[in-house]
Amino acid sequence: MVGSMSNLDLIDWRLVGFSALWLSGLSVILAVFSFGDYTASQRRLRTREVLGWPGYQAAFNAGLVLFCLGLAGTSQALWQQLLWAVLALAFGYQTWAAWRRRARSEDPS
Repeated sequence: MVGSMSNLDLIDWRLVGFSALWLSGLSVILAVFSFGDYTASQRRLRTREVLGWPGYQAAFNAGLVLFCLGLAGTSQALWQQLLWAVLALAFGYQTWAAWRRRARSEDPS
C-alpha cells in the first residue's frame, strides 16, 4: 500500500524520549531515597543525615537534572522550557559540586 501511514508514524517519539527522561529522573530520586533509608537503618542513623552525604547528594541532584531536562522537552511554552533548562543547569552544578566533595572526602592526601 503506497502512501499509507504505519502505526509508528503516529507516535510522537520526541515526547516519548523526553518523558522517559523525567521518569528516569524520578526513578533515580526514588532509588536514592530508598537506598538512603536502608543505609540509615543499617547504621542506626537518621535518613536525613545519610541523604546529606555527598554521594547521595550527587545522585539525588543527577535525578533532578534528568527530571528537569525531561520537563523542558515536554513543555510547550518557551518560558517554561527556559525555566526547566535553568533549573537543570542549577542542579547540574549541584551534582558537580557534590561529586567534588565526595572525591575530596575519599582522597587520602
